[in-house]
Amino acid sequence: MRSARRLLLVLLLGACVAPPPDAPPPGGVGPQGAVTEGGDTVSPAESLPPLPAAHAPVRADIQPAGTLNWAELSVRMVGRESSAGLRIDITTLNDEALAVAAPDIRAYLTDLKSRIPATDFPEDQAQELTLFMVGYTGFEKQVSFDPTLLLIHSEGSTFYPRAIVPISTHFDRRLVDLYETVYGIYLFDPGIDLVATLEFRYGELSSGTAWRGLVQRIQRAKARR
Repeated sequence: MRSARRLLLVLLLGACVAPPPDAPPPGGVGPQGAVTEGGDTVSPAESLPPLPAAHAPVRADIQPAGTLNWAELSVRMVGRESSAGLRIDITTLNDEALAVAAPDIRAYLTDLKSRIPATDFPEDQAQELTLFMVGYTGFEKQVSFDPTLLLIHSEGSTFYPRAIVPISTHFDRRLVDLYETVYGIYLFDPGIDLVATLEFRYGELSSGTAWRGLVQRIQRAKARR
């Protein structure tokens, strides 16, 4: 009898501490997707890019602030013709956008922003730069990309990156393998109007009006708060 009671107690304790079977892994963005203005479903990134090993882990002092996932803060371009087999995801690192991001996404991206080398720009200027996280994913073997081709068109003006800070170890190889993703942070001029219609271009690829949908998602999230 005592053995049976002891076994029952162990089973009950195990049930209390076991994680739910469908819980996403730490750092994941979950299964939900975002819908673009044209009605197409955009799948979120499979996982967050790894942090550089030489730095401290993600800060734990950032409080929950919103619900937007990685895909809802991003626009996507899918390669064709000379860029076939390449996918480009562009994620805003604007503070107002991160304020309504899900806690893990906000903590991760805020931490990445804090690691941009301060020596590259004067401190007051660095804080005003317009930042984006850009991921290049390959859907064929050995897909090449040129990170310098990415630019922004807005209100008749063209903006080129002032600097590109690699996040992934192999970013500078300019080559991605099948299902491999590499990330870099793009630093653009201060003062770009992020509420205006931004069109990202990479060679013949264009994000079209997808940025307008991103802005609307952020505005709705701010209104809910």
